[in-house]
Formats: sequence, structure tokens, C-alpha cells
Amino acid sequence: GIFIENDGNSIAFNETPGHGHDAVFSMSSGQLSALVLSFTLALNQRYAKHTLLLVDDPVQTLDEINVAGFVELLRTEFQDRQIIMSTHEDRMSAYFRYKYKKFGMSAGRINFMEAARSGIDSR
Repeated sequence: GIFIENDGNSIAFNETPGHGHDAVFSMSSGQLSALVLSFTLALNQRYAKHTLLLVDDPVQTLDEINVAGFVELLRTEFQDRQIIMSTHEDRMSAYFRYKYKKFGMSAGRINFMEAARSGIDSR
């Protein structure tokens, strides 16, 4: 586990309480992304005043296991929110929509590049 410690000026993510080594400095980019997502979502879950959740390309550095955990977390813990997520990966977009629809939840896709091209082509 990771313990969040606050000295009044900053926070540290320590593997052992009271230990001076911040775990952030020994994490991979995927682990850092997972940590930032977890921390941000926890703060959002506790303090958000709105039901809209915007997430910008959260899966770019996550492995498949963390992506699966992330979609399950959003689907179960944030089911009362409208979630708008951007991604550059069609496969991930399809996976997220599949997981939501499998459990009877609504999900949609907007491809802004396709929309822009069709708008240009129709002129």
C-alpha cells in the first residue's frame, strides 16, 4: 500500500508510514498514472459539487489490468455521474462502451475527426 503523509507544506506517498522516501520517485509512468487517477478520483468522489466527470486520455500509460480496474471503478463507484472521457485509442473506447452496455448502462462515442471530415465533405 501507499500512505499519504502531509507535513503541512507538501504531501508524500510513502510505502511505510514515517519513512522519508517518497514512493513516487521509484514508480514507472504507468504506476504514476494509476496513482494520480486514484488520488484524483478519490478527491472527486469526496468533494465534487457536480455530477459531470471529465477525464482526458487516462489509459495511455496503463497496462490492460489497470485499464480493466479503471473501467470497473468508474462503472461502479461513479455510476451516478455523467462521464466524458477522451482517448486516442479506438480499441479502448470500444472496450469502455462494451463494459458499460453489458451492465445496462448507456455509453456513446463521438469521433471529432470523423465529424469534422463529414462537415467539410458536405459543403
